[in-house]
Amino acid sequence: MMFTLSLTLASNLLLAPPTEEEIKTKIEAAMTFFREKGDDFSLEDPEFHAVLDAQLEGVDPAECDMATVQAMTMLWAYTPNGKPVWVDRIKTLARGDAWLDAALMLAGMDEVDAALEIGSMHGFAEIPDERLGEVISVLAQLEDTQLEMMKYELPLLIDRLPSDGPGLYDWMEYPKLLVKAGVDSKTRKAAHGKLVAAIEVVAGAAEGREKRMMDSALKVLKGAAGRGELIGFDAPKVEILWNSMGKEWDCFGCMKGDVVVVDFWATWCGPCVGSFPQVKELVEYYKGYNVTVLGLTSPQGAVNFRDSRGQVKCATNEEEFGQMAEYVKAMDITWPIAFAKEDVFNPDFGVRGIPHVAIIGADGKTAYNNLDPRDPMAEKVKKINGLLKKAGLPHPAAYEG
Repeated sequence: MMFTLSLTLASNLLLAPPTEEEIKTKIEAAMTFFREKGDDFSLEDPEFHAVLDAQLEGVDPAECDMATVQAMTMLWAYTPNGKPVWVDRIKTLARGDAWLDAALMLAGMDEVDAALEIGSMHGFAEIPDERLGEVISVLAQLEDTQLEMMKYELPLLIDRLPSDGPGLYDWMEYPKLLVKAGVDSKTRKAAHGKLVAAIEVVAGAAEGREKRMMDSALKVLKGAAGRGELIGFDAPKVEILWNSMGKEWDCFGCMKGDVVVVDFWATWCGPCVGSFPQVKELVEYYKGYNVTVLGLTSPQGAVNFRDSRGQVKCATNEEEFGQMAEYVKAMDITWPIAFAKEDVFNPDFGVRGIPHVAIIGADGKTAYNNLDPRDPMAEKVKKINGLLKKAGLPHPAAYEG
């Protein structure tokens, strides 16, 4: 009897939710593996999955509340064995007070239908004003058809605008959301005007970091992406100052007739340079087709080499163009690199971080935005092939890996 009781107590202790310190220790084990692998690390590595599974062993998702589930996301979200069980736990927690956190997490894991079902049971009225920005950011990533049912509700949210800077910043995707939901132009413009006016009020009184954040938000909101007039509209104008191929290009219009994949980048950006193998793969895949992959940057005052030259500062644009030509050779870049007069953080394309990819159709209209050069190859090919088909142009076979 005592032996059985001891086993039961041990089992209960084993299945108890991990403490904050235990979670930190488990995450550190995963991070240690990541650091040891270095450039050879992959989220698809079975060894990495085994490390994650080992950290999850003895943890019962059914005993974890939403805060614990969120804290452990890094451990379960990337393991094929553990993820389904934890996603089911989130769906269970959605039946209680944690429904909003659950819906947002599910949407971020491509469990969109489940997230929308949860949201429909509660509605916008049950979402606290201070969290509306989070919801707007997630909804703006959905397909147009998934937003049509909200066409008449979404414009009403403008009357619940927050009055603080960080809160307003979360509403940056609101104009785009209204476009995707099919809201009429007059209503969209009125909502956009109210949002801009609210940010201008805060920007006028702000200082330091908040001031910079609000000024940046205004710049983006007044651009094509911020107005919700990017996707499906003629590509914003850029003035091309120089390109590595010696082409007679001065704008995107010069490339009309091709699908143009615009990769906003800079030599100082580690993730940008780290994505070169994926960019090169895309270039090779579309060799001989009407597709131009364009690496677009702007004068930065220096070129950052990855060899003994290090950072080479440039006093003039012409000097930087010359150094970029050397960089292209040194890095074996096989696609055209161009400098634009407009900043690489182009507000018309809503570029707030790089790398950032936009795809312009052969008709000169922006078809996709806010992509990443490291996105799965199959997804990129599907998008580009679709645009080639739409233009009646030949295309390669679907990517099979």
